Amino acid sequence: MKKNGFLTFIFACIPGAGQMYYGYMQRGLSIAMMLMLCVMAATVVEPLLFLCLVIWMYSFFDTYDLIRHMAAGEPKEDSLLVLGNYEEIKKLVPQHNKLIGWGLIGFGVWALYDLLIGNWVYKILTNVLGYGHAWDIINGIPNLVVGGLLVFAGFKLLNMHPAKKNSDDELPPYPHE
Repeated sequence: MKKNGFLTFIFACIPGAGQMYYGYMQRGLSIAMMLMLCVMAATVVEPLLFLCLVIWMYSFFDTYDLIRHMAAGEPKEDSLLVLGNYEEIKKLVPQHNKLIGWGLIGFGVWALYDLLIGNWVYKILTNVLGYGHAWDIINGIPNLVVGGLLVFAGFKLLNMHPAKKNSDDELPPYPHE
């Protein structure tokens, strides 16, 4: 059944609505619920707003992926995207799940910094430097750390780290005529 392209785009912009427009009620409901839970959690831990953006993007592109599968004659089954057991989680988590672990550690460190360490350091810096400078330093530290980690991760992903020099890699001497 062919649907209106404009309405598909509009509904795809609303997490879960695009899936529901194409008849995937359980899938759309689970995406909408995940986003609502993420938004509620983001009111407490602000970096989770990034996760909300990821869920929104997933929902948008999942709508068009469902359309592509339906057009190919291989429609996906309508099921909840909420994971039910450990075996399902193991299938979705990549073999190299260190990135997820480091992400959780990063969120934990940020939360500890935001709730505990930042306040203590702010009080100390306020007494030493004054209010304006202390505020700039406290707000700048997380940005510097996250920025540095992103640059490092980018270099690592692009394999732009300096190569080790081996004596075998040297060029042969210039031949004399």
